[in-house]
Amino acid sequence: MIDRRSLLAHLPVLAGAVGLTRAAHSEDAQAAEPPPRRLIACEEGFALPETQAATRAWLAANLGEEPGLRALGAGFGAEQGRRWFADLVDLGQVREQAMDAAGITTQLLLHGSPGVQIFGPSEGTRLAALVNDRMAGLARGNPRRYAPLATIAPQDPSAAARELERAMGELRLHGALINSHTKGEFLDDEKFWPIFEAAEALNAPIYLHPREPAPAMLEPFLAHAAMGPIWGFAADTGLHALRLILAGLFDRYPRLQIVLGHLGEGLPFFIDRIDLRYRTDGSPARIPLRRLPSDYLRSNFHLTTSGMNWQPAVDQALAVMGSERLLFAADWPFEDATDAAQRFRAMRFAPGVRDRLAYRNAEALFAIAPA
Repeated sequence: MIDRRSLLAHLPVLAGAVGLTRAAHSEDAQAAEPPPRRLIACEEGFALPETQAATRAWLAANLGEEPGLRALGAGFGAEQGRRWFADLVDLGQVREQAMDAAGITTQLLLHGSPGVQIFGPSEGTRLAALVNDRMAGLARGNPRRYAPLATIAPQDPSAAARELERAMGELRLHGALINSHTKGEFLDDEKFWPIFEAAEALNAPIYLHPREPAPAMLEPFLAHAAMGPIWGFAADTGLHALRLILAGLFDRYPRLQIVLGHLGEGLPFFIDRIDLRYRTDGSPARIPLRRLPSDYLRSNFHLTTSGMNWQPAVDQALAVMGSERLLFAADWPFEDATDAAQRFRAMRFAPGVRDRLAYRNAEALFAIAPA
């Protein structure tokens, strides 16, 4: 017998899935809808020459502390790595040419992994402030083109919260970026929660961006170079997001919003099983939650299509999350922005859905001024 309460709880999702399925087979609906007037790409990388130089110097002296980063660097070809590093620090002609070729009007800018999270607390905090000052200047000079997220250093949670307040107030940035674990530690540890308290108070979304698996879980990924975007990024960041849910973070901060790339790092596909096992697998170590894990995924998370502009995967994410919680992203320079945008434009959606993913959801979530 079907549980009536469970069925009622999922009726909106089921209805959405049916509507999407019908729309996917309706070429007339697709043809009648004009293309979006704006395309905001919501996971676009950058770095500063200063942060790249500081990272190289730190790694030269402390590489043993970051075995995943060491393995990831060894896996990049020299030519490919040089091209990415050059593109990351380009905040002008090369970047804008790539945007124009793809038809991307605005980039939501994220400082690439590992960002400032490998440094000591004082150095990380100093570099974060430098990055935020520089990016605020860039955005003031070209607000239609760039919407930066704040870089913060979780190594010092109180200082990170203060920097987030400065970034959202004085600097007018659009949220914050955290590159998954910090020195192997995850944000479900309550010592980091001053950051989330500030984010909720400021209405600042936090983008939980991938990096290679933490040292404690790295070894099984190394044998076949699976520690990077091929699998390790999603394994680490999906686990990190699930830990936030299971830790009761969103019972403490119910208005907090987290953004995940790559269509949720696998969570939308597994969420029904996660709910089932949460209900049936009792453990004294588990914190009682007020709701099911899927409820927090749908109310406290947004997903971008970075690296995952593939119709079957997007349809699954839409069926689970609804169209108000998905946003387009290209993941430049690590992905081909033109290919990502072409794939997105080729997808079939119910009327109005493409505009939400293309720009409306991003404008609302990140407080990006309408074009």
